[in-house]
Amino acid sequence: MVVGVSIKVYYAAAMLGDRSNFEDNVKIVKMLEEKGFKILTKHVVEEVLDIEKGLTVEEVFERDIRLLNEADVLIADVSYPSLGVGFEVAYALLKGKRVYAICRSDRYERTSALIRGIRWSNFKLITYSSPEEAVDKLMEAIQSDFSRL
Repeated sequence: MVVGVSIKVYYAAAMLGDRSNFEDNVKIVKMLEEKGFKILTKHVVEEVLDIEKGLTVEEVFERDIRLLNEADVLIADVSYPSLGVGFEVAYALLKGKRVYAICRSDRYERTSALIRGIRWSNFKLITYSSPEEAVDKLMEAIQSDFSRL
């Protein structure tokens, strides 16, 4: 299996909270797409939020649950706190999906201890210093996980 090709990714990142990592997320999503991943949640890296586009909170919830169920993996930026991202991580884990949490190295100590403490087999926490390093580490982890299938 060529990693990336046809793997559906639910990419999660802070939306209403602290979007300090927005530019990194834009770059990471672009690089993942270039490697053949199908990003189901491109709206996460758009500057205009769903609510500003006129979606209701119910529509956002229903769409996101549908996309979480459709996804093969969840990649979640946990560098900055987000209730939504925490919900998405828990939902995906409990559904048995593979979850890759990425965190800027300089933010690791400020990341939730609950997230840092997960030791489930379908969860990996990856620290990185640049978007390129994040994608390289994600590719390595995903290749390892999917080659065992």
